[in-house]
Amino acid sequence: MARPWTGHVALAWAGARGHRAPVAATVFSRVAIVLLLVGFGWAARRGRILDGDSLGALSRLNVDLAFPALVLARLLATVDGPTLQAEWYVPVSALILLPLGWWGGRRLTGRATDAFLIGLPNWIFLPLLIAEALFGVAGVRTVLLFNAGAQVALWTGGVATLTGRADPRALLRNPGLWATGLGIGLALVWPALGAAARAPASATGGMAVAAGLVEALDLFGTLAVPLSLTITGAQLGGLPLARALRPDARLVRVLAARLLALPAVTWGVIVALEAAGLALDPRARLVILLTAGMPVAISGAVHARRFGGDADLAARAVLWSTVLALGTVPLLALAVT
Repeated sequence: MARPWTGHVALAWAGARGHRAPVAATVFSRVAIVLLLVGFGWAARRGRILDGDSLGALSRLNVDLAFPALVLARLLATVDGPTLQAEWYVPVSALILLPLGWWGGRRLTGRATDAFLIGLPNWIFLPLLIAEALFGVAGVRTVLLFNAGAQVALWTGGVATLTGRADPRALLRNPGLWATGLGIGLALVWPALGAAARAPASATGGMAVAAGLVEALDLFGTLAVPLSLTITGAQLGGLPLARALRPDARLVRVLAARLLALPAVTWGVIVALEAAGLALDPRARLVILLTAGMPVAISGAVHARRFGGDADLAARAVLWSTVLALGTVPLLALAVT
């Protein structure tokens, strides 16, 4: 007998396919864009447009300004009280899944950067576009709720994993964490701002000014994804081609854990929670599972360079895991639906 969530997801999927590309085609098209932008960065480094110093500056611009702007603007436009009350477990799942990956990665590899990459899925770019293709605005909201928990995890356990130390005071200097807290806080205590962010054209008076500010933040934040990919490609461009493309044993361990072990563990945990009586929204369930199986986050190389990790390994892991995701993510989607 089919489980209730299976029927719900199947109906949602069927409805989405009627007017949007199915998930496999969506994954393929998004991955193609990722690889193309990585190629631009590689060409810029090979053509000496970018060098090591400029990559460091771009990494700081991206991590400290562009990505926080994107997070703040998108959270304001999507989060509200009823949403958090109904899907509270989505950000909580990120607070569990990412540290679980870092903990397991550290024990598997014994290396800080390797563990960081294993526990860092691409939880924004690919999931956001896949969820929007399948579920529309509701899917986008679920991905951004996951992002809220992931941001807290990244700027706490993630940075501690990468740097080898946990400094509570350093958290207060992390713009990504501030952007997450501010975005959720403002959305909850100032619902009118969230409404203006969702429909800036209808805002009037002082609220129109606030909506314009949010819109400017969102526009600046759109730099984050292509900039991350360009930096990753430029990092690869600084390596000999044979080294950039060679899947050594260290890289293979990272890829196997990121693309196979973590989604399998996540699937097992969700099945166990459902057996214990926890009712999950079918859309949220699918988004969480797909996110668990995503390739290494495109910001992985950026954060590795920013915080003193092995940026070369991170760039290769982003490239290889993204290519391999062409096969693993559609198979995961078929398996869980």
